[in-house]
Amino acid sequence: MENQPVFIEIIKADSGRYLNLEGHAVRMDRTMRRFFRQPFVQPTLEKLLPAPPDSGISKLTVQYGDSIISTEFSNYERPVVRSLAMVDPGQMDYIFKSRDRERLSAIKDFSGADEAIIVRNGFITNVTCANLVFRDNSGALFTPLHYIHSGTKREYYVKTKTVTAYPIKFDQLASYESVTLVNAMLDMDDDVTFPCSLISPLVTMPVPEGGTPGPPGASGEL
Repeated sequence: MENQPVFIEIIKADSGRYLNLEGHAVRMDRTMRRFFRQPFVQPTLEKLLPAPPDSGISKLTVQYGDSIISTEFSNYERPVVRSLAMVDPGQMDYIFKSRDRERLSAIKDFSGADEAIIVRNGFITNVTCANLVFRDNSGALFTPLHYIHSGTKREYYVKTKTVTAYPIKFDQLASYESVTLVNAMLDMDDDVTFPCSLISPLVTMPVPEGGTPGPPGASGEL
């Protein structure tokens, strides 16, 4: 079908096996039911993927519409986050993970930081490539209740009660010591962590020409 939407799924492979395939299959099923009115048979996902490399960590990018379009392995390098800034980009959403990332790139560029924390209606959501886990002064772990996109790792941590989903306003950062990025390729143990006291204050992004932006696409490893 011409001009059909194309979505992506990022899957982590470690030493010859894929991780969290169930979570990825659930998301693909949700997307295909919404856009193509057909289910994705979850147990078939592993059969549709190429065999993962026998050693090391790899990133598999799956592009799909009403069926899988392509799969590609690439090496993965853990991101280095030396700066974080909060940005309110106006009305936006990307519940479903499209391959188009133009709007997200614009938000990150506008922030002037290594990553931008997206703030919507006063509440912290996620960064452009990951969900967030905050550690408070007592050591308890929270992920923002509000989100632009709930990644597979966030959903896993909430389901297993590793973290608690909780509304976090942009002006409540003093209640938290640090924030850790998590996504399909990043666990909390990978420790891509940043002190909340060093997060740059909220800035508001101008509305693009033409008015309020529509739903952007998602990329990265959420």
